[in-house]
Amino acid sequence: MNAPSLKVAAGLAVLSWSVVGSASDLTIHLSGSEPISRKTVRYQCDTQGSKMGLPAEVFSVEYVNGAGNSLAIVPVGGHSLIFANIMSGSGARYAALQYIWWDAGGRGVTFSSDSIAGSLTSECHRVE
Repeated sequence: MNAPSLKVAAGLAVLSWSVVGSASDLTIHLSGSEPISRKTVRYQCDTQGSKMGLPAEVFSVEYVNGAGNSLAIVPVGGHSLIFANIMSGSGARYAALQYIWWDAGGRGVTFSSDSIAGSLTSECHRVE
């Protein structure tokens, strides 16, 4: 293989590695004997949700619980954001960046954001 071909092949290898490398998996090691549970729930939100970065179509949220942690992985702005459970008077309330994902039990799910642009809220519902 001549030098220019070798450079092109090396460049393509680096490019393909960076594309493959951009998709990430995360492993978190948690101490304790409590089993880890995972549940995926599908949602659809109103049009305000898509303006805030949620998918316009039906999307999935993964809930991970165990070892004293409760997390919700929500697709926002084309990324999977990890929301951590925070204190709530009712239901399960999760926070990430400026966002709140709040499953208030029988009252439904809200997605809200407080930013310089102001407070925004979207109403969401489970899709079976």
